[in-house]
Amino acid sequence: MCSVAVILALPLHGWSQSDDSFLVCGFESVGTLSNGSYAPFWFTSNRQGLSSEKRNSGLMHFSTLGSKQFPNRFSVDYGVDLGIGAGLRSDWIIHQMYVDLNYKCIGLELGMKERWGELKNQNLSTGGLTWSGNSQPIPQLRVGIPDFTRIPVLGGWFSVKGHVSYGRMTDDKWRKSQAESANDGNKYTDGLLFHSKALFIRFGDTDRFPFEATIGLEMYSVFGGTLHNRMLYTDEILEEYRLPSGPSAYKTVLLPFNKVGEQGKENGNNLGSWHLSLDYHGNEWGVRAYYEHFFEDHSSMIGVEYKNDLEGKKSFVNYGFRRNWLDGIWGIEVNLKESSPVRNVVFEVLNTRGQCGPVYKAPVFPVEEGVDGCDGMYNHELYDSYSMSGYAIGSPILLSPVYNKDYSQRFSSNRVLAYHLGVDGGFGAKWDYRALLTHTTHWGTYEDPFNEIQKVSSCLLEGSYRLGDAYSWKIGLSIGMDFNDGDWLGNNTGIMVTLSKLWKVL
Repeated sequence: MCSVAVILALPLHGWSQSDDSFLVCGFESVGTLSNGSYAPFWFTSNRQGLSSEKRNSGLMHFSTLGSKQFPNRFSVDYGVDLGIGAGLRSDWIIHQMYVDLNYKCIGLELGMKERWGELKNQNLSTGGLTWSGNSQPIPQLRVGIPDFTRIPVLGGWFSVKGHVSYGRMTDDKWRKSQAESANDGNKYTDGLLFHSKALFIRFGDTDRFPFEATIGLEMYSVFGGTLHNRMLYTDEILEEYRLPSGPSAYKTVLLPFNKVGEQGKENGNNLGSWHLSLDYHGNEWGVRAYYEHFFEDHSSMIGVEYKNDLEGKKSFVNYGFRRNWLDGIWGIEVNLKESSPVRNVVFEVLNTRGQCGPVYKAPVFPVEEGVDGCDGMYNHELYDSYSMSGYAIGSPILLSPVYNKDYSQRFSSNRVLAYHLGVDGGFGAKWDYRALLTHTTHWGTYEDPFNEIQKVSSCLLEGSYRLGDAYSWKIGLSIGMDFNDGDWLGNNTGIMVTLSKLWKVL
């Protein structure tokens, strides 16, 4: 017995704001039929939470997005994006609802809004390690410089962008229901607060020289909330315990650079990533090589840890290149002419096996000192996992908690090695296609390694045809498959049929 899934991949993705005001309305429906344990991996992943891991589900989406330009470089952007469905996280979905106030290069954003990973191709990449576009938008207040803005010093060779934001997670019901189904003491944490900050610096001016280099730092935190049926520092199980969520908690996550030993569990789940990108912009083609390194704490952030002995002497531990800096995404993207049958090609290698190595003890007489490691990517003792409604906020390659058959809210495998290829293109103005192929080897976690290594291969092939006035209608067909040599994800196949319409009102 099958049902038709209706999913919106909003037809306004990639819509660029011009100097003029605009107002557009969109509708999209997608029908998905699958055979296997789950819907194919690439039917579910990197779709802003507008998807389901279930074989058959349904959603219809309607959106209105606009921008109003005013004198003196002031503008207002706004949007409402609503859906109805079955088999997803809710039958009724408020996907986007936001207002952005922009003055010159400064932006203030309030509400729920789709965002994608930094310096990544949103259609072809596996996604960012701290933020990918895999989970649903998080309501937040965000202030910063949203687009790269040139600094009028040092010859105008430098541009910057960045932000600071605070928000609130909206997956309380999911966390509670998972805990009730897991039958392990009904342990969960809800009412979670969210914080992010980022700074990117770009060197180059493509009007004068075709090369650019970008370096950036992102840091994210999940903090606050209420513990249910958990132990904190003693063997006593706390039926309910409120974690710090006042002004001091907001300050702590903004500047989480505490001394060693002072960063406690109550300070939140803090993580982040370094970015490096080198770009060439030719007349008819371009190429980008990029690297993103993920970190859970200061040891993996800088690759160095230090400890004090009984006499107060400080000793340093250098984790080395292999145990720390090989972790991350290594990618290359090639951009060809828009009229070419092949327009963009992305190849990525994702490695998270190091995490500063397993925990071990260094015998230092007369005290046996502990050396950090075993970072536990995306997992946390109090906040379970870095996820939203069970979907990874970071890379979906680490298979989100929604795939856990035991209803655990943690990532079952955060030590992976993945190879990924993405290609898109088209034929004329009407025909487009996209192909994704990913092969991932999973080792489980340091705390709970798999008895046998799991290997998962996932592929997606989709094509679309545009028609109507200004090609405002689009019909698409996608085929997805998963091949698992174990019994974790299973072997899954499916088809997805899409129909979308875009109206430009102003």
